[in-house]
Amino acid sequence: MSFLSPLYLVGAALIALPIVLHLLRRDVAPPLPFTAVRLLRVSPIERSRRRRLRDILLLLARVAALLLLAGSFARPYLAGARSSTRTTVIAIDRSLSMSAPGVMERARALARQAVDEAGADRVLVIAFDQRADVVAPTGAAADARLAIDEITPSFAATRYASAFDKASDLLPDQSPGRLVIVGDLQRSGFDGSTAALPQEIDLAVRDAGGASSNLAVTEIRPETRRLLATIRNFGAAPRETDVRLEVAGRTEVTRRVTVPPAASLDVPFDNMASRAAVDVAVSDPDGFSGDNVRYALTDPRGRPRVLIVVGGPGSTSGFYLARALEAEDESGTGFAVRTAHGPEFAAMTPADVAQYSVIAILSTHGLDRRVRDSLRTFLGAGGGLLIAAAPDVDPSVLSTVLDWQPALVARDRGDAGVLAVSDLRHPIFRPFDAVAANLGQVSFQHAWQLQPGGSWRVIASYTQGMPALVERAAAQGRIVLFTSDLDRRWNDFPLHPAFVPFAQETVRYLGARAPETAGYLVADVPAGVPARPGIIQAEGRTLAVNVDVRESDIDRVTPAEFAALIARAPARPSSQPARAAEEAESRQGYWRYGLMLLLVALVAECFVGSR
Repeated sequence: MSFLSPLYLVGAALIALPIVLHLLRRDVAPPLPFTAVRLLRVSPIERSRRRRLRDILLLLARVAALLLLAGSFARPYLAGARSSTRTTVIAIDRSLSMSAPGVMERARALARQAVDEAGADRVLVIAFDQRADVVAPTGAAADARLAIDEITPSFAATRYASAFDKASDLLPDQSPGRLVIVGDLQRSGFDGSTAALPQEIDLAVRDAGGASSNLAVTEIRPETRRLLATIRNFGAAPRETDVRLEVAGRTEVTRRVTVPPAASLDVPFDNMASRAAVDVAVSDPDGFSGDNVRYALTDPRGRPRVLIVVGGPGSTSGFYLARALEAEDESGTGFAVRTAHGPEFAAMTPADVAQYSVIAILSTHGLDRRVRDSLRTFLGAGGGLLIAAAPDVDPSVLSTVLDWQPALVARDRGDAGVLAVSDLRHPIFRPFDAVAANLGQVSFQHAWQLQPGGSWRVIASYTQGMPALVERAAAQGRIVLFTSDLDRRWNDFPLHPAFVPFAQETVRYLGARAPETAGYLVADVPAGVPARPGIIQAEGRTLAVNVDVRESDIDRVTPAEFAALIARAPARPSSQPARAAEEAESRQGYWRYGLMLLLVALVAECFVGSR
């Protein structure tokens, strides 16, 4: 006999209390003098045998009560005893592959059958994918069946190791145990490695069947001018399907394609690379439902978005600036550029404008007072504004829409000279370093002559003394004004090798930094992010969450192959004696019997003491 909490046995020392009381009661009453019988011999009054027997019974009842109380709290158990009742763990696969038509229904039926077959066994039910959770602890069979009926497929991948580890934790050491795996027996659930299960645990495998074919969108790759969506056919026959590109839940483009068997097909979508977030979907009623759609941020490297405002719909303004910003630098990153004419920009809501990091105004045609609120909100949120002088730019319109006081006053002047950088420490010109003199090779035939002063600060000038590049703060944002144009009408700057780094560094300085965007698998989402596919906004971040493409494979194993892929680990050593003792004590429950005997002893003590 062993005890889970042997320190409580110290309380058994309290048995001295009833013994002491018993001995104290043995003292006889003191003799009293009595005149009439002074000559009589003094003799003690002897107790009757009946009274002596009662005292002994009271002592034994009180001692037994204290011993039983201490022993019950010490939680006794037999260390070498084996449980006669077996524990059965029913593990049901709830991964994405179980969403194939009819598979989960068959799995539930097999799990209910396993509950019936368990008979007198203790039954626990767990559901697993990449993790395993107890959905029905040990209890009535009806509770297990109810929990089985509520299991539904998730978006996570299959990992049999999670079910084996959970079963090993739930099944007691040194006692018979059984694990029943119910699922579609997907081969990818072994993840290329051999899962292990202690050899004392019996294993039963129930095959719920699986899909015979499956289509999945496995990848979306944004390129400079288009998107490429990869469609994979995991079946043995060609599949014809509609591939839909959707933006904000609205179908933009549909392609009808035929995907060869056991092969992938790239489907291009032209002129869609500028969209912020997209999803590509296929129609596949016979396969897994969760991999029919894949989500992507079309700027996977976090390319900042720049809006260039130009003249009318037929204007070629902004061509050079757009190409310069779209060019990739040494790190392989560029900018996502969109060009909009004046009326289109004026019709944008503040929310539409807020999607961009920098706005470049190359024309004021079509701008009206509606732009004022959008730009005020944009600059207040830290946006950057680049303005380039040109024949299409009216200083008075700029002053009105930007609420400049005093208003900007500028007049055209010819032969401005060449660009002279006076402060190489400025972020725009710092990357040029020793080659900044190359900017002096650009000639400017026309430019604005300004009297900046006030809030304006001169960054660079022309050799004729006029400011070339000026900046000012605006709420939380910045405004940079280039006093010549960027379209090769007043200069040949766009043809110079320095134009591309100048344009990119100016836009970066204005705040076009890479936004914090990322792509995650369902099982790897950060804390607080829902574990489901989609474009999700969480704590100011935009996340594209998708299912694991490995889960889309329909390759399965037979029950015999499943058992062969499992390594049988040696019997679990008693390396956790405390845990083994707890499990043994919880199965045996001798403390309950001790408390029952304690009550019997107390009742007996009351009965004897009352007589």
